[in-house]
Amino acid sequence: MRHGHTLFELCAALLLASLAASVLVPAGRIFRDRMAVVAAREAVAGLVAEARMAALAHGGARVRLAAGPWRCWIEVGDSVSAIAALERDLGVVVSLSRERLETSLDYDALGLGSVASETLRFRRGDQQSALIVSGYGRLRRP
Repeated sequence: MRHGHTLFELCAALLLASLAASVLVPAGRIFRDRMAVVAAREAVAGLVAEARMAALAHGGARVRLAAGPWRCWIEVGDSVSAIAALERDLGVVVSLSRERLETSLDYDALGLGSVASETLRFRRGDQQSALIVSGYGRLRRP
């Protein structure tokens, strides 16, 4: 009666496992980058929606997005109510329209934006996504 495996069987199993890993690791990295980009885009979209609701309740609000490292936050009056650290937490870099490093999206008491159309591009690795903020403050995901 034989117990265990031969050295050849163990080497063959390790070879097959390493081949499977070499195929799955790059796909996993692409998936992780894609999910980080989507998470950053949706975090900013959530802050915009929250700012519009705060503008209705408090007579105005502002969403700020700034580089160094990239982060997004809501200002209501003199206070900051929510922050999303996009680059630190998710490793996502944002590109703004006209190559700026900072933007502000202002909302009035009716929840309407007072900004020209702004395109936010989120990127990590080879993956990217965009969020378009219209002049009235509505969002579109192309």
